[in-house]
Amino acid sequence: MSRQSLSKAHEKITELSWEPTFATPAKKFGTDYKFDKSPKKDPLKQILRSYFPMEEEKDNRVFGAMDGAIRGNMFRQVQERWMEWQKLFLSIIPFPEISAARAMPLAIDAVPNPQIHNGLAVQMIDEVRHSTIQMNLKRLYMNHYIDPAGFDITEKAFANSYCGTIGRQFGEGFITGDAITAANVYLTLVAETAFTNTLFVAMPSEAAANGDYLLPTVFHSVQSDESRHISNGYSILLMALADEDNRQLLERDLRYAWWN
Repeated sequence: MSRQSLSKAHEKITELSWEPTFATPAKKFGTDYKFDKSPKKDPLKQILRSYFPMEEEKDNRVFGAMDGAIRGNMFRQVQERWMEWQKLFLSIIPFPEISAARAMPLAIDAVPNPQIHNGLAVQMIDEVRHSTIQMNLKRLYMNHYIDPAGFDITEKAFANSYCGTIGRQFGEGFITGDAITAANVYLTLVAETAFTNTLFVAMPSEAAANGDYLLPTVFHSVQSDESRHISNGYSILLMALADEDNRQLLERDLRYAWWN
């Protein structure tokens, strides 16, 4: 789809938005932020018509890599220490992903911008996809690795271990408290920009060095979506900065997000 037709489609989406006049909309998720002076634009212009073909191609690559790993006997060649680490890591990471999906309704409810709503809806689909392919990766390791013990109890271990507590605290921060603090400042501005974005670049490198070429395919597929999510966060950040009253709130929330 050309950039011009993409812009037209995006403008049409904005035209279809409406505010009910027969009743006052109830705010489900509260926020201290004000967006009365904010521009109602989304620089990225995300629409589902271009999104789904892109994700289909990425999924085909992921599942092709999974098939290749099985046929190429990767699970007999990978370093054992690396796979032991995956038993812990893959028990934790799907939870923050699905928490991020649950955070999108908070942001949509709090931000009065139909253009960004479309991008946030796309992000919610992304996060569900990420959690699903990560769980599927864990299942594949369990079924084909020489020592599956540990992969089979990851959900139980996540709930009962200190490491799981850390992961749960990280993910639950996306869906608790002020809607913009949780779903935008903590999730997209800090967690996705500084933490998961870095993690999903570094981890595949380590995986490849340890003979695991399946995890790089999965997590690079995830990371390419993270870049788009960061753009959602910065679009909302620009809206917030349009009102000076929000600047102290941003200082507060950035301090909280970095040290939570």
